Amino acid sequence: MQEREIACIYYEYEGCCSKGRGGTFRDACQICKKYKARKVGTPARQNLKKKKIEKIKDRDIKEMMRNY
Repeated sequence: MQEREIACIYYEYEGCCSKGRGGTFRDACQICKKYKARKVGTPARQNLKKKKIEKIKDRDIKEMMRNY
């Protein structure tokens, strides 16, 4: 199951959904069929895995350039 990190357009605040669902972001919003991400929404948490991989790639590229 893919975890949804951006709040839905129907999500107002914790415990309140304009569609009458549970309104709990970490529970009901993850499996809701009416989910639509906000266009200007920010993720609930950052993707640290992606940042770490980019940092490692940058370091490897710099190291390869020094060896040439």
